[in-house]
Amino acid sequence: MANKIRYGLSNTKYALLQSDGTFGTPKAMPGAVSLSLSREGGDSSDFYADNGIYYTFEGTNGGYSAELELARITDQIRVDLLGEVVDEGTGIQYETTDASAKEFALITEMQGDKGPIGFVFYSCKASRPEMNANTKNDSPDVDTDTLNVRIASMEMTCLGEAKQVVQAHIEKTAENAAKYAAFFAGVVKPTEASA
Repeated sequence: MANKIRYGLSNTKYALLQSDGTFGTPKAMPGAVSLSLSREGGDSSDFYADNGIYYTFEGTNGGYSAELELARITDQIRVDLLGEVVDEGTGIQYETTDASAKEFALITEMQGDKGPIGFVFYSCKASRPEMNANTKNDSPDVDTDTLNVRIASMEMTCLGEAKQVVQAHIEKTAENAAKYAAFFAGVVKPTEASA
């Protein structure tokens, strides 16, 4: 039975896109607080003639703009996704002006009333986060980090056809428990052959 509601965020990971077009092994993004997605692209629009709707233009799917809030962006995430470099001699990590963001897949899990739901967003790039810090008072407020992520489409063969794929999801059921586990072990792509 399908979930009727969705809540919660956990098991968030990223997998870097490799030069051969495959994805590397997913790495954990600990401390996921929230993921906010805003769709990019236009809605369908109508052209009127003869006193009515004469033609409807299809909307476009331009992916998403996302904000991923984490308790803290780890140094490894900064190296892998934002291109920061570590000086092994001093142990200091540097943000440079010529750093380039790396493309990655974002994998995460949300909870539903019937069970968990896994999501993967295929073509992601993060931009440098803003930073803030506040003095500690009687009850300290935690300063979190937010990655702004641009999620675009990626061309894949999907059931025998070339498609621009933005994201995929799977709900865990008793029947597909093994497929659900595999969803988080690596970046799952569509079956290439037609059904």
